[in-house]
Amino acid sequence: MEIKPLRYRLSCVLCTVFFPFTHPEIIDSLKKRGYNVFPPPRPIPVGQRVYVGGHIANKKGCTVEINDDRELISIEGSQIENVIQSFEEIMDIAKGDFQLDLENDVNYIELITELKVKSDGSPIEKIDQFIGERYRVFDEIMGIDTSGFSIRIVPKGFRPSDKKWFDITIEPRLTIAEREFFIKIVYRDENIENVLLFTRDVNSKILSLISKIGDT
Repeated sequence: MEIKPLRYRLSCVLCTVFFPFTHPEIIDSLKKRGYNVFPPPRPIPVGQRVYVGGHIANKKGCTVEINDDRELISIEGSQIENVIQSFEEIMDIAKGDFQLDLENDVNYIELITELKVKSDGSPIEKIDQFIGERYRVFDEIMGIDTSGFSIRIVPKGFRPSDKKWFDITIEPRLTIAEREFFIKIVYRDENIENVLLFTRDVNSKILSLISKIGDT
């Protein structure tokens, strides 16, 4: 099997009364650390709390995005090592330049990942064999043999609105369903290190999950 990364996105959502990453301070902090800053789409107003939103800078193929309405700052790229490095730099900026208490001011950290995985066999057949006969109950209703197309893995006993949550979808890639899987992952936790640890291992975890599907 071969992983073909599409994107890795690490986001930090804060719970501060005021979103701290004001303009021009956040721009200055990024410039000091070698980021290429994008010009703002419109003139920046003057005031005590001024924000720039959307994609504001990049470095090593990673883009920095800010959304002050959601109290969110994120890093997105296709190379996992660079994304982790940039995210750690952003956390250093938050702690050092903006005096944030990362233990108390962070609401949660979230990883969103999309991957393609080249399969040794047919993803459609592997998923059908893994699911087994569970879908046979729908055959009479639909008037045709039915099968599951995707596998979705979530933590038992948790809810999607919980700060501690993951959601992994494994399915055949629509355009080449006989050769590749498409994987989407959401992993969320209040603890920064837990999310970074999962992010570092996410590729190997996905390969292990797909291997389990094919072993049945």
